[in-house]
Amino acid sequence: MSTTTDTMPMSRTRLYTEGPLQTGAELELSDDRARYLGRVLRLRPADELVVFDGHGGEYRAVIGSISKGTVRIAVGQHVDADQESPLAIHLLQGLSRGERMDFVMQKATELGVRRITPVVTEYSLVKLDDERAAKRIHHFRGVSVSACEQSGRNVLPVIDTPIAFREWLGKHHGAEDPRLVLKPGAKQTLKSATVAPPAITVLIGPEGGLSEAEYGLAEATGFQTIGMGPRVLRTETAALAVISALQALYGDLA
Repeated sequence: MSTTTDTMPMSRTRLYTEGPLQTGAELELSDDRARYLGRVLRLRPADELVVFDGHGGEYRAVIGSISKGTVRIAVGQHVDADQESPLAIHLLQGLSRGERMDFVMQKATELGVRRITPVVTEYSLVKLDDERAAKRIHHFRGVSVSACEQSGRNVLPVIDTPIAFREWLGKHHGAEDPRLVLKPGAKQTLKSATVAPPAITVLIGPEGGLSEAEYGLAEATGFQTIGMGPRVLRTETAALAVISALQALYGDLA
């Protein structure tokens, strides 16, 4: 497989496909993906694009042929493009309703979060059985893929199946990575908290926040409670704010 570290201008069309990819391969897309390329983007044979498989790097590619329901793509040279932040952020996001969770998944992916774990808390308004949880995780991963395609990111973040917050604590008791939990009115700030990159875990409650018991459990298992300014932020705003601030202080937005 030929590899280059040359910089490549951002293509207008980037496409994720489950790999592994390799130079010289031919991809055949059908159904929704084919219709998207042919009817929505109106790509034509010989048009260039970028394809990636989520494991790092990307490939130059070209449309070979387009028919009513099928698109064939010739995979070309590999480009060792790394867009990952040196700061590995693990976001524990309180499970919220529809568009709010989609927003968090999208923006967390764009901002370089490595792992996202939806957690069910006492005040979570969304309750999922196994079947609904499977559908939601599939949807969340689709949102994240689209965000990678748009943002130029080549590594997909890990998105876990929703889990009860107390259960997650039981499975991750005693971890050494710095842990932060956001709480309105907390006096300690992000800048005054003890943070030691390269890895950090951040907990954000759902629409109704976390209960006092949950804050207590978090603090008892190593979470530092911090505030994000004098105003009360919505759950999706809090996620965007703290991720951006962490990347600015310790990651690739510095």
